[in-house]
Amino acid sequence: MYGLANSARTVVDVIIDKVRIYMARRLSSEHLSKYLEGGIYHDFLLYVKSDKELAFEIRVKDEVMIYCQKNLILKISHRKHTSDNITMLSPRYYINRKDGLTLNAQLSEPTDLQDMAKVKQYFEEAKDLCKKYKSHDEFIVQQRYKSEHNSFSGKYLAIDMEWAPDQAKIPVEYRVEKTKVDLLIVSNVPDEEGKHDVYLAEVKCGLGAVDGKSGIEDHVRMSQGIINNVYVRQALLQDVTSIIKQKTQLHLFVGTPIRYHFSERPKIMFILANSSEYDKLSFDRIINNLGEVGHDIMVEYIESSKEIQPAKAHYGGDSEYRRSCRQHQAWFRENILKLEMGRNHSTRQGANETKEEFEHRRTTETDIAILTPADAARLMNFVPEYHEEIRKALCEDRGKIPTDFGLMANMLRSEHVPWNIFVPMMTDLTVAANCFSDILPHRDIKTIRKWKIEYAPNTIQDKTAFDVYVEYETSREEAGVIGIEVKYTEEGYSVGNKEFAMMQDSSSAYSVTTRNSECFVNNDPLQFNNPDFIQLWRNHILGLAMLQQGKADYFDSLTLYPSGNVHFHSSDSHIGVIEAYKGLLTDKGKDTFHSITYEDLFKILSEHYNKRRFLPWLKYLETRYINTSR
Repeated sequence: MYGLANSARTVVDVIIDKVRIYMARRLSSEHLSKYLEGGIYHDFLLYVKSDKELAFEIRVKDEVMIYCQKNLILKISHRKHTSDNITMLSPRYYINRKDGLTLNAQLSEPTDLQDMAKVKQYFEEAKDLCKKYKSHDEFIVQQRYKSEHNSFSGKYLAIDMEWAPDQAKIPVEYRVEKTKVDLLIVSNVPDEEGKHDVYLAEVKCGLGAVDGKSGIEDHVRMSQGIINNVYVRQALLQDVTSIIKQKTQLHLFVGTPIRYHFSERPKIMFILANSSEYDKLSFDRIINNLGEVGHDIMVEYIESSKEIQPAKAHYGGDSEYRRSCRQHQAWFRENILKLEMGRNHSTRQGANETKEEFEHRRTTETDIAILTPADAARLMNFVPEYHEEIRKALCEDRGKIPTDFGLMANMLRSEHVPWNIFVPMMTDLTVAANCFSDILPHRDIKTIRKWKIEYAPNTIQDKTAFDVYVEYETSREEAGVIGIEVKYTEEGYSVGNKEFAMMQDSSSAYSVTTRNSECFVNNDPLQFNNPDFIQLWRNHILGLAMLQQGKADYFDSLTLYPSGNVHFHSSDSHIGVIEAYKGLLTDKGKDTFHSITYEDLFKILSEHYNKRRFLPWLKYLETRYINTSR
């Protein structure tokens, strides 16, 4: 009933057939039966279906995931011949919230899913937490579009959200870059050849984000990586077939089922909401400018919702703080360093821009905090009074003066910050030891024995590195280590495939170190499977592994960031990820994890480095990194 279109079979097709059964998003018959009439989860399924804010999705490894506005709100992992595993909303949504919201209801056992009063309470609380934690217009549109396109009688059927290929089952040489599709949509109306199209859909609110990582060109490029890859394409079509079949059995779709014959090559779709007539004309022009690639792109314009806020202009993905820092670095380049603006090689002319508009954008917004190659080579991204020391340190670390764009030319990134702070600081190790004693007063820091910028000790079997590594000796001749992570405007980052695989492996260095450290309330590494916590946790266990391997007697993880970066910093009405992460630690864990703002560090430096020769350096740090209100 749901078969793929017949086509000439190739050797690759035969190879794929051998593995496709393991790749499809499908539930085992034992798991599926639990949601059917008479099954233990049937009432639970009916509740989820009745709530338009919830999405029931089928995943690999015999899992069901329930989403609310892109947030994973509940996961049910079927385990053959034993009790299913229930994973609730991540603690980061409710740990240490200042507004008092919490998750009182617990759905931790299969029997809990049969208690409808508890199910209702859990989802109401979890939905509220998700919306208060992070909610965007696109999330609302995505959920609404999926719930409104659930019928075989409509033009389109939205079958899955947040789809990503199962890379583990694809040969390494055929894997695609990390990618995720907002919505998988199929056409209920066949084309002239009797085939039904499959669409990779991207949701947009207004026409603000048309360039950059979340823009039109990037979505097209990502989708083509799927469309032109036979392994990924076949995995997609197998997923589509399996999802439709099983969701039909679960009555998640309405109407009379269709016998689909899918086109071999999926297509691209954009769903544009909250758009003016000008937006529509502009978007059509952008698609037309894509040339032949744009011919098969489908655009769905949908009406605005009262829930959706008016679209805001989007400038390169800048947050308010990042934008202020970008402008401040431009001011510093022009007025303090007296240097011309360079060019960011990744800044490209958008399809909707004229040459004049493009030049105006890069000279007023995107490239203003970039140095020219000549100035980068002259080390102008570093504090002038310490060029000799920094040059020596760079050569010792890299073998020569590096040419890395992010380090040498981009004034907005954090790569250069450790060199500007810690190279001058370490010119006097006695004073540096006193500073670290103020920062970590619970440690007996007598003498600094070794320090290095960008050091990867390879204790957790990956490439995780400390931005700054400091070894010290105590008065009892014990060895201590400080691992420092330095942030400027950066926030979190996505979890990679290798990292995720290690988090799932109970015998990996990730799992063993976490479990044996006694530093975490919950020893499951998967609790850190999100952009907020992944780097804090990896840097933390990188040093904890050193303790377990006998390479040090003491370890402290120290995160350095500016107070203006609210991703990390808490305020009266906001919980930053530093405070949220601490909520996942035991007392022993809190004893080894610390943070300090630029402002507090610079105050400590000024108290200890009070000789005349240090004053220009301290003034440089304060002027460049603190006063960003310009």
